[in-house]
Amino acid sequence: MPQDRYFNYKKSQIENFLRLEFKKKFRSAGKISVRKRKKFIDIMTKKVSKQFGKDILFLINFSKQGFCAFVSPIHSVSTDKGKLKQSLSIPQVFYTSHCVDRFVERMKNHENCIIKLDDLLSEAILSFGENEGYLTCSDGVFVYELESDRLVVKTFLNFDLLSDDQIKQFYGSSMISVLPLEYTTENISGADFIIEDEKMYP
Repeated sequence: MPQDRYFNYKKSQIENFLRLEFKKKFRSAGKISVRKRKKFIDIMTKKVSKQFGKDILFLINFSKQGFCAFVSPIHSVSTDKGKLKQSLSIPQVFYTSHCVDRFVERMKNHENCIIKLDDLLSEAILSFGENEGYLTCSDGVFVYELESDRLVVKTFLNFDLLSDDQIKQFYGSSMISVLPLEYTTENISGADFIIEDEKMYP
């Protein structure tokens, strides 16, 4: 298929790019520390996303024998909602293109944002049932729709976009543990509003 041929060409480009970057960074064949590996992966994630797109998953194999990369496109399907991108960790979850674009814009995340979305969604999925159509995590709220065989995430609202009433709704007594610490205060006099008022009983 033309799409497969295109991706194989793109895959070859990405692998060659990673090999060159690897050789520039690590000239010797010695062991590479975990700290250096993490730093290199972070840099490469940004560079690959910027040059080849945010819908690419790649893995880097650090070894004494050399370097190779596994590159895979994120699976997507076309629907009446537009193109949906499948989660890498939860096969039944799909993100709309609108959700991906808004996440990049609002979280200023220009890397492979599907991985970051999956990370936050794994936390947010614990709030399923608290507010129908919404899933709450420490960084904001996912807006979703359930279909027969999948959960479609339509958009992401980062915490700063939420009104006081929405914060009370999504971060009530059952979800208060995921409220970002920078938005809490130990002294009630320093609060703009109260989410939960605990009354002390004798």
